[in-house]
Amino acid sequence: MKKTAVTAPTPDQLQTVEIARSRLIEQGEVPSGVLRSEIEDSWLRSVNAGLNCDAPLDLENLSKDGIDDLRDKNRRLIEAAHPEIKQLVEYFRADGGLVMLTDESATILKIKGETRHLDSNTRYALAPGAHWGEELRGTNGPGTAVVNRSPLMIRGNEHFLDSIGYLSCCSAPISDPKGELLGVLDLTSPTDYQNLPPNLSLVQQAIRSIENRIFSGQFQQHIVLSVHSRPEYLRSSWQGLLALELDGHIQAANDQICQLLNRKREQLVGRNLEELFGVRAEVLLTDLHRKGRGQLRTRGGDFYCELLHFPNSLPTAYKAPLKSNRHKASPAPLHAPPLSELAGQDPRLQKGVRMGSRALSHELPVLIQGETGTGKEVMAKSLHLDSRRCRGAFVAVNCASIPEGLIESELFGYREGAFTGSRKGGMVGRLEQAQGGTLFLDEIGDMPLALQARLLRVLQERTISPLGGGDEIALDIAVICASHRDLKALVADGLFREDLYYRLNGVCLRIPAFRDRTDKEDFIRYFLQQLTPDGRQIDIDAEMMAQLLNYHWPGNIRQLETTLRVAIAFMEPDELKIDSSHISDDFLEELSGQAHAMGCFGQHQSGGTLKTSELLTIQQVLEQHEGNISATAAELGISRATLYRKLKQLDDA
Repeated sequence: MKKTAVTAPTPDQLQTVEIARSRLIEQGEVPSGVLRSEIEDSWLRSVNAGLNCDAPLDLENLSKDGIDDLRDKNRRLIEAAHPEIKQLVEYFRADGGLVMLTDESATILKIKGETRHLDSNTRYALAPGAHWGEELRGTNGPGTAVVNRSPLMIRGNEHFLDSIGYLSCCSAPISDPKGELLGVLDLTSPTDYQNLPPNLSLVQQAIRSIENRIFSGQFQQHIVLSVHSRPEYLRSSWQGLLALELDGHIQAANDQICQLLNRKREQLVGRNLEELFGVRAEVLLTDLHRKGRGQLRTRGGDFYCELLHFPNSLPTAYKAPLKSNRHKASPAPLHAPPLSELAGQDPRLQKGVRMGSRALSHELPVLIQGETGTGKEVMAKSLHLDSRRCRGAFVAVNCASIPEGLIESELFGYREGAFTGSRKGGMVGRLEQAQGGTLFLDEIGDMPLALQARLLRVLQERTISPLGGGDEIALDIAVICASHRDLKALVADGLFREDLYYRLNGVCLRIPAFRDRTDKEDFIRYFLQQLTPDGRQIDIDAEMMAQLLNYHWPGNIRQLETTLRVAIAFMEPDELKIDSSHISDDFLEELSGQAHAMGCFGQHQSGGTLKTSELLTIQQVLEQHEGNISATAAELGISRATLYRKLKQLDDA
């Protein structure tokens, strides 16, 4: 990648842009020496391409099939950039930031963020499949970064086209380990002369992380070293990377190592480690395995290094053994209701349970979909206990609760010294812990894209190896996954691998929301008996049961369980029927609020659900009282706290 110093234009320079634009319109040529050099050069190219600055945006995008082909071609880049795109979107959402990833020709692969500040034409032109090359759009972030092969900022009217002059861009190119252009990462936002300069620094830092991820993924069959002059920068986005053969010959070097050593890439690739640093590869590797960190000496100074990757294909003589106790302990007793009790009398759920059970018996994966609180993990446990693997372990992993940086080691385990801070003796991963049993991957939709690729390989090859080396282990597990998110929509958005989706979706078991079940009353009575600690035959008052059946249950079965447990706790030893005196005040307010709303506007608004009509009622009463919270709460018969909570639901709807 070509490296140039990037400076922010001063207010005087920004004023000269208007002068330059006026001369361009009046005289038909770009004035010399008025604009920043990179902008002047780009304007000249735009004029030579036959563009007019007052021309409308071209609105021709690729077809859906064309976009699919484009994404397939650039799958590796999209997966590598996903974590950084997500982080930048979250960071700049409040400022109207829009994060864009393009391919090497400046065609948009992915775009995320805030679009409300865009006019309709720009919104359409900033979509996957739209081409932003300079020859079509004139001076713009991605297109100009492709031509210049260097990071740049474009402020407002520094764009060639007037129609996008209200936007500002920070763009930087992404290169592969050989230095070839892969694409561009761009941050676009409404013009703000204060916030843009540090934004470019964040974009460049994101680029380093993306390029490092691509580097590590491309050289899985090579030794990969992290190198830096300061030890605290090892394994960071500032690390230098070297990919080596076992004999020490360098196969690839990233931009950071070239800068650290003050050498061009061609001066490193193809040479031997000993020739550059005076140490034989086998000596360095032995030292790294023993101490975890080594040193490389050059005339320009000393450098620290760590081993990032050691491939399984290399001889075991160079691998430190994975010292972990691999004898299998007996799995802890697992308790879950029989499948027939979970399915109850709901026909759809009964069918789904039958299909899920048969899928596991034929070694097919099962995907459980349902809202939060519907009992997806309980269903997974029941499926496991109903399968031939019931004597094996049931290992659950919540992909949303484990930090992204740790989930790979949690799943695959690691050998001793695989990375700084690793546990002495290494760690057996969850996949191996599930050997002979069932692995349950909860919230699979939140698994990072880069890790999805590795999981797919494991499911295809049925072998695993811990991080940092170690012999491959044949895997014999059943796989059940679950998610409350729409995985098909995630696939369409490029957030979930399509090939992994079809690998996991052997049979899809959809658990309906509790409010949608056809056997709610029977299930409530059954669940109540399961929760009664002393075996009493407790019943529910008819009026209370009617309220429970009409309630919308946003927390599903998890909320039902809490409600019933509270009611049982409030009962006296000689009581056998639950009524309103056993229900918490907070929940009674919700029940009465819903009943009042239904009384005011009928059981349903046409075509709506109970929850929808309740929220609509609240909105209408609030408007009648001109936003007065106290008056609205008084008319609805609920507390101010309950009303605020429901208004939040209205905002989130």
